[in-house]
Amino acid sequence: METKPTNSIHSFRSKFYLLLIGLSFALVVSCNNEETTPDFSSEDMQDANLDAIEDSYFDDGDDLITEAFTSTDEDASGGRVNTDERLLCATLSRTGSKAEGNLRIDFGTGCTGPRGNVRAGAIVVTHQGDWNSVGSSWNVTYENYSINGVQLEGTRTVTIVSATDSLVVADVRLTNGKITWPDGRVATREVNRRREHERHPGNHLLDRIIIYGTTNGVLPNGTIITIEILERLIYRRACAAEGVFIPVSGVKLIKAGDRELTVDYGDGTCDNVVILTNKNGRSVRYEVKN
Repeated sequence: METKPTNSIHSFRSKFYLLLIGLSFALVVSCNNEETTPDFSSEDMQDANLDAIEDSYFDDGDDLITEAFTSTDEDASGGRVNTDERLLCATLSRTGSKAEGNLRIDFGTGCTGPRGNVRAGAIVVTHQGDWNSVGSSWNVTYENYSINGVQLEGTRTVTIVSATDSLVVADVRLTNGKITWPDGRVATREVNRRREHERHPGNHLLDRIIIYGTTNGVLPNGTIITIEILERLIYRRACAAEGVFIPVSGVKLIKAGDRELTVDYGDGTCDNVVILTNKNGRSVRYEVKN
């Protein structure tokens, strides 16, 4: 006698078909991931992140010095005096003359800026020549200076190459650079770059910083690192005001041991996102964390 399938058989068949569908879907996803997910190591991601932060913190110091000089310059004009919110809780002191003197930017035991960055300690500058005139030079050192718990050390020399009301060009050299992270990790850094500051006295937010040159050093894990800027890095002050602490365009090449990584900062959009490409030609979108 013929019998009809029981409910349990129907249930089994349904589950079996769902399992097949699920496995097929998983296989498709797996294949797609193999095609689109680059073979990046954690070291690749860490290299890009550490380099971006170290760069931005040292460059932030240069920018603070420019703003502090302007704020304490008796001849400052164009509505730029005391407009930088990062300096509102710092003590600025300037001695000597315009031709030769010292500048001290002191954040004390801790000072929280408008974007939540906490700066402590002091940046000390000795300048020869009027600070923004051709041929003048700044000698920058750091006294227990840190930003977000990351301590910076070394001697940074800035030499003004050319200067107009709208563009100041300087050579920047960092020697004996040292970065100590809050967890005790230590990296070293040497920099030889050119820095162009496009100034817009009528609208400070239109200012841009353009940087190109080379860097070398040692990562916290002991790996030697060299960095070459392939396409000029551009920082926009309007983006910095939105919390973007990395360049918004430009390309750099990072070599760390036997690994190579190209970092593309984008097309000018205000974000902390980069495209990383390894030496195998595989790429991934990555958000740099401060």
